[in-house]
This record gives sequence, structure tokens and C-alpha cells, in this order.
Amino acid sequence: MNQPRSTVPLCALMVAAAFTICHADDVTPPTEPELRAVITKGLGYLAKGSDEWMAEKNCNSCHHLPQVLWNHREARMRGFTIDEKKFDEWLQWSDENKTDIKAGREMTAFMKLAMPDKPQPQLTKIILEGQKPDGSWMPSGQFLGQKRVKAESAANSTRIFLLALAAGDPDPKVRDEAVARAAPFLAKDGASTSVETLAYRALFARRLGKPEELAAISGEIAKLQHADGGWGWQIKEPASDSVATGLALYALQPASDPATTAAISRAQRWLMANQKEDGGWPVDYSKISSTDRSKPEKAKSLKDATMIYSYWGTAWSTLGLLQGVPVKQGAPAE
Repeated sequence: MNQPRSTVPLCALMVAAAFTICHADDVTPPTEPELRAVITKGLGYLAKGSDEWMAEKNCNSCHHLPQVLWNHREARMRGFTIDEKKFDEWLQWSDENKTDIKAGREMTAFMKLAMPDKPQPQLTKIILEGQKPDGSWMPSGQFLGQKRVKAESAANSTRIFLLALAAGDPDPKVRDEAVARAAPFLAKDGASTSVETLAYRALFARRLGKPEELAAISGEIAKLQHADGGWGWQIKEPASDSVATGLALYALQPASDPATTAAISRAQRWLMANQKEDGGWPVDYSKISSTDRSKPEKAKSLKDATMIYSYWGTAWSTLGLLQGVPVKQGAPAE
């Protein structure tokens, strides 16, 4: 019997075959020693940046003290040697500033996520007081000034606060009641405009949602991955950045299906290839922030924004890479 001939041009088949081969090479998972080397440099960048932040600022922020604690706690769990004296210093400093929310209430949520094994009833109280009658939390700080509609930012903040309430809270009833109040608001969610939104949706589904929701969101994140292995903060942004890539990598793990594990390996490789010698990943804040800092009188603000987003990108990137290193049996959580 004659077989039907392919209608695909030979040159197209050759290109597809070449792409498949290259794509397979790209997804070779990095070794644990490779990951540890990159993570160690990232931790060093975060440690230095947090010390500078403490010397110059008087707030924890959502992007500095919580992140340095979160990263170092997870690194310790995976057998990294951390400076325990310095960790205690960061923790003490953050405790002294943890109830000051002038820079944004999200800081309290990230502090709880950073230290889930540490009882923090004051932060739980602050979080609960911020829930609005419609069940949402108002975005503030950097979350308020990002390039997306306010409703999407509010949904992101709401999920962050609910995840924080689920982080080591002694009374699950508190969390469940807050989740129930927020459900009608979150049910109105529109289409995501940023990968960050998808990442928070995935984290929420993993902790407080259903497996099928997590699978669908993870699949959507994986499909949005750029050819170079990274993601752009805005879904339509063609250039990859470390904030989006680190967030996506963190949200996708753990995973077992081939498509997601391949996306994880590509993201790890992108981060490894784009880390700078100082251990950080630079970020173009203008791709994320809607605040115009181009005018001469905004020079200091421009410097601050660049520092903030590069630190944030490095924190999420390091945290995402840490998920690829096994937790050591018996390692302390705090």
C-alpha cells in the first residue's frame, strides 16, 4: 500500500529536527555542585545588600530583610554553611522593625513566609486588620506601582497575605475564615498580565487550592517560557528578566511531569548563564515599575529603584535555584 507523502517541506522538517536536538541539549539538568556554586554567589550578594539596606533604611521592606532571611533559612536546610551570627543580626533587626508598615503591609506577609516556623502573632494581627470588607487586601509599596491594573495587583496582594496566614499559623480557623472572605473577590480574577501574577496563583493553588488548578497554572507558566529559558515580568515582554524567571522557577517546583521539569532545567540554565560576577542578576526596573524616574531630579529614586529590583530579582532567582537542591535530612528549619 502506498503511504501518503508528507506535505511538510523537507527544509522545514530539517529545521524542526535541528530545533528538537538543540532543545533537548538545553534541558540537561544542572548538577548539584553547579547549582550550589551559583546559589552561594547569590547568597553573598543578598547578604551584602541587606547589610547596606539596614545601614541606610529603617524598614524591612518586602524585598530585602524578608528575602535575605528566607533565602538563608532555605539554604541552611539544604546543608549550606551560613553565617549564623549574621543571620541572628538580620532577624533581630527585622524584629525591631516588623510592625512598621509605612512602606507597605506586604512586608508583614513576606516576613511570615520567610520564617514560617517562628511564631509571629503581631504580624498575623496586622495582616488580619488589613483585610477589606470585600475580602481583599489593598496593594501597597512596590506592588502598587507596578505595570498592571490595580485589580490584578490587589488579587496578588490578597494571595500573598492568605499564603502568609497559612505559614505556620497555630490556628487554621483564622486562615480558613480569611480565605473564605477572600473567595468572592478572587473569583472575579481577570486574565493575567504578568508572570508574577501566574506565579502567585500557582503558589496559592499549591498551598490552598486544588491539584487540577495547580496543574493548569503550571502548564500556562511553562508555555510562556521564552526560547532562552527565561520569562519576562510582563507576559508580552520579549526579554527575559530575573524577577520573573526566579518567581516562575520557584512556583513550578516541585514537579514531576516532563514538560514542567524540562522548563525548570531551562530556567536554571538561563539563571546560571546570566548571573553577574558579584552574584547578582541585574533588572531593568522600567519593565516592571510604572513610575517615571527618567528626569534629573529623580536620579536618587532611579538608583534606589535599580537597586531594589536587582536585589528582588536576585532573591527570587536564588530562592528558585535552591528548590533544585535536596533538603538535608535533619537540617534545622530555623
